Amino acid sequence: MTKRRLAISGFFVAVLMLIYIGVHGTSAEESEPIVYDRPSINEITHDLDICKSRRMSLNAKSVLIIDNSTGAWIYRKYAQRKRPIASLTKLLTAMVYLDMAPNLDTVVYISNRDCYKSAKSNLRRGEAYKARDLLFATLMASDNRAARAIATASGLPRPIFVQRMNDKARWLGMMNTEVVEVTGLDENNISTAADIAILIREAMTYPMINKITSTYRHRAKLQNKNRYKNLVNTNRMVLSRWKVLAGKTGFIIESDYCLATVMKDRQGRELTVVVLGSPTNNIRFQVARKLAQYGFKHAGRIQDGTKQIADR
Repeated sequence: MTKRRLAISGFFVAVLMLIYIGVHGTSAEESEPIVYDRPSINEITHDLDICKSRRMSLNAKSVLIIDNSTGAWIYRKYAQRKRPIASLTKLLTAMVYLDMAPNLDTVVYISNRDCYKSAKSNLRRGEAYKARDLLFATLMASDNRAARAIATASGLPRPIFVQRMNDKARWLGMMNTEVVEVTGLDENNISTAADIAILIREAMTYPMINKITSTYRHRAKLQNKNRYKNLVNTNRMVLSRWKVLAGKTGFIIESDYCLATVMKDRQGRELTVVVLGSPTNNIRFQVARKLAQYGFKHAGRIQDGTKQIADR
């Protein structure tokens, strides 16, 4: 009788174990480890509408929207994927130069070295400009000869200047960024949307960069000729309904069309928008406007800027 009872008890225990395993599994599932990014920019996923936004169709390889008031990532697409950044590099060039507290009235000549394989440029060999105007040409018109002339005007050997650009990136926390020259023409200048967001927000704190990149048109005076050059901002967002606080475009074949910009709406809400890898110039700004509209719609909805998860 005892053996029979033990057999029946064992049967019921086995059945209960099978039911438990079916419901809970053999062991607690291990969750994927959380990877933490820099504390200044964060991705928040607890907002249902934000989660749904992942289905948004965007013609770009990487994008990121940040609510600057909270640091929350409102929307992201491959924000940690490394890509060539083209002329977004010039933000680092200008920042390193301005960090040296230069005399912006210094007259700088466009040299043969500046012109070598410089792509399209509005500046000619032998022309002289004040350093201030060369900064406008570098950041507003994205002129490669101007960027090289600025680096030369620093007085530093070019390898040392480039090393300072990389040091600046590391100091800012841009751990996925590496540059090999000052213009962005080299495809080995690489970064991520997350790092570029850090860069453009830091660039905004430079009064000179803020002024230049938020201006649509500028007249640069040649110092050795009685002439002016008209420079136009390549960032079309300065003509949008939002106020641009900083911005920079970039393009080479390897990077496609890129944009990083900080904008503010009439309510004072501030966004950082990064677009990397759009197929055309027009599409780049279409994507940026779409992101801005979505970002301002959701700005302020996420107050907790501390939760972070890995980019997928």
